[in-house]
Amino acid sequence: MILVDSSALVEYYRPNGIPEVQAAVTEAIEADAAAINGIIQVEVLGFASGRDSFDDLLHDFKVFHRISLQELDFDQATEMGFSLRRRGVTVPATDLIIAASAIRAGAILYHKDGHYDALSRYYALKAKNLQP
Repeated sequence: MILVDSSALVEYYRPNGIPEVQAAVTEAIEADAAAINGIIQVEVLGFASGRDSFDDLLHDFKVFHRISLQELDFDQATEMGFSLRRRGVTVPATDLIIAASAIRAGAILYHKDGHYDALSRYYALKAKNLQP
């Protein structure tokens, strides 16, 4: 399973998006391996340009697998955030929760966000930065 972060999905939907990112996300979708969680949905759909775009995105998102967030994800995200801050690394709470859900699900996290690179250095996060 591939958890596709909002940073990659935004690039995927951008008309002039980075071709390598678009190709990687397309490949995951065509392989029926693409997944999202509730935070990723909120991050992408919350910034839709209008109602039609919102409805189109919501329809598209129905084909993705869902990784439901669990209390364990929030506990792990809290621990990771605390530990990383002691190392001088600050990661937004939403990224911590997304990473924790990917770790628990054993998913590869496709992204374009350097925070996940930092997380993968310290934790068992399988992350693939799609930034060329």
